[in-house]
Amino acid sequence: MKLKGSKQEQDFRKELEGSNLVLAKDGKAEIIMNVLRVTFGELKSAYILNWTPEQGEDIYTILVDIDKIAKVEISRVNHSEVPLIETYNLKEFQKRLSKIFQIKLAVAIDLAKTEHQEG
Repeated sequence: MKLKGSKQEQDFRKELEGSNLVLAKDGKAEIIMNVLRVTFGELKSAYILNWTPEQGEDIYTILVDIDKIAKVEISRVNHSEVPLIETYNLKEFQKRLSKIFQIKLAVAIDLAKTEHQEG
């Protein structure tokens, strides 16, 4: 998807710039990063695309580097419970998305590409 610099894209860019888990320092980000590193190895970027707070857990949808999607489920109740992770092929994942979420994903990929060029 080609980005056009629309207001929606700019809003997503602002939101996503603050969601790169590689740069985050809080406890929840560290837990998620540990799960991602075990699954994918060393990462240059990990942007949170979506966060769903459920009754007993938080579910995060994350763009890992440029080409991988991970869904990480972390218990809110039992902090010793091992987080669950599901991984998805980016192309297959994109097909199921609404138009607006496709734009958000395209912005995240653009940010990740910049991270990878600089790193």
